[in-house]
Amino acid sequence: MTNCNRFLFYTVNKSSLRKVYLQKRKELTTDLIEVYSQNILSNLKTLDIFSNAKTLHIFYPIVGKKEVNTLIIVEWFRNEYPDIKLVLPKSNLQNHTLEHITWTDDTPLALNEWGITEPEYGQAVAPKEIDIVIMPLLAVDKRGNRVGYGKGFYDRFLTECRTDTIKIGLSFFEPEEVIEGVDTFDIPLNITVTPNRIWKMNP
Repeated sequence: MTNCNRFLFYTVNKSSLRKVYLQKRKELTTDLIEVYSQNILSNLKTLDIFSNAKTLHIFYPIVGKKEVNTLIIVEWFRNEYPDIKLVLPKSNLQNHTLEHITWTDDTPLALNEWGITEPEYGQAVAPKEIDIVIMPLLAVDKRGNRVGYGKGFYDRFLTECRTDTIKIGLSFFEPEEVIEGVDTFDIPLNITVTPNRIWKMNP
């Protein structure tokens, strides 16, 4: 894991971090992504928050973006917590919002025009029903401020969730100290899981 944080940053605003972390992602090999994803899963397993959860929202990895392999995480949830309802987002690319669809083994999936795997149709779930959200990110700071791809899908979604919904980010890289330029309406993460450790965020 020693090469996870080999970059030093002097400018830590969202736009600059987005460019730097996209480049860092590009440099990851397929083998390294699988190793890091397995380590993230191992750390995720140590959290004691899943026993009481009824509904968990998770994302399908975009291979072209070199995201965390959440399919191994989904497999673990289905084996260890079969009573948890898994939810997968379906994107509205016009207004950058998400619909939330129950994800079972029988849910039909397809690529949208942005290359994101998502449900074709299924049972919709209201954001207020979701107990835990596991989400992608490019960068995060120790206060839980997250940098995504810049379209605001998750920012809008999180405003619709309950205040006690647990928000977990998955990252190949350790948090920055502070990210500048955070909007007042941004909702911070509660937890970030990296290949090295679990971070309990301190807003």
